[in-house]
Amino acid sequence: MQMRDRSGFEVVDDRGATLYNASVLHLVSRLRPTAIRMFERSAHDPDVVENTQYVEAADGTAIAYRVDGEGPALVFVNGFTTSNEYWRHLRTRFDQRATLVNWDLKGHGNAEPARTEEGATVEAAVDDMRRVMDAAEIDRATLLGFSFGSQLIVEAWRTMPERIEGLVPILGPFEKTFAPFLPPVVGPLVWRIFESHGPDIADSLLELCHWASQSPLTWRLVKALGYIGESVSFEEMQPFFEHVGRVHGRTWAHLGISAHNHSAADLLASIDVPTLIVAGGRDKLAPAELGHRMQEQMPNAELHLVPEATHAGLLGQREEIESRIESFLETHDLIRPSDVDGD
Repeated sequence: MQMRDRSGFEVVDDRGATLYNASVLHLVSRLRPTAIRMFERSAHDPDVVENTQYVEAADGTAIAYRVDGEGPALVFVNGFTTSNEYWRHLRTRFDQRATLVNWDLKGHGNAEPARTEEGATVEAAVDDMRRVMDAAEIDRATLLGFSFGSQLIVEAWRTMPERIEGLVPILGPFEKTFAPFLPPVVGPLVWRIFESHGPDIADSLLELCHWASQSPLTWRLVKALGYIGESVSFEEMQPFFEHVGRVHGRTWAHLGISAHNHSAADLLASIDVPTLIVAGGRDKLAPAELGHRMQEQMPNAELHLVPEATHAGLLGQREEIESRIESFLETHDLIRPSDVDGD
């Protein structure tokens, strides 16, 4: 069977092979340096090969996920351009107290690129999450979302409220993902240009960002501009920078366009499950104002403001954020008691 990926290449969909081998064939067929780097990582990282499973999305994309632990389910939802690395400390904190589910957005991590434009939307990503939960045999879960992942977990209330035990949006929005980042005067023009040409130049943009991220000058600049806090080291951010170079550009661009044009504001007043909103006082990508707006409209939500947190607060203010999340989950019986081990 012949099909085209989002780059326009025809690939062979060998249903007789394992999903892993099919993913490798698909990646290699695109003959792009970023795809080759992803293939080499999958081929040589035992953790990826042994613990990663796949479920098929509505458009046929293989979505990568992993399940660990036992107990009440926690589903972690990544941000735009991020990978499961952002959750590594929280996973360690809860690995004996819950069933932990991580999954990759299309075109990110170990997931295939979206096979259709419709497959790279907010709504499709929420459906991917539902399919991951089905494959992992998770009936109900607490959803934790970082950055754009916050928008996804709020949107999930639209289609599967009966499967949500609680919500923890962390340093993220509920609508129009990039609005705080765009300059007020030229922002609309910049966005129209990206909507028109972004998908065609996205691979080059991501590779440029990856290259620039390795420069000490860039590191000093993003810190000076306040996008990353002083307490965050380059070594802590390096897994993110490396991942940027492996993200599939066209999928990334279409997903970003959908995210910016999407809103879940109409859902906030109806969300009645326990919700903890984590906001950063110095977060320029998801300003604290968004957290306040969410808390005001959601009937069962509480807000935890971390005054010094930038958008990298999960790393820079890790202990404060993790402790507050742990307390929230304990209060609402969303994880095992601390005196119950994993045996």
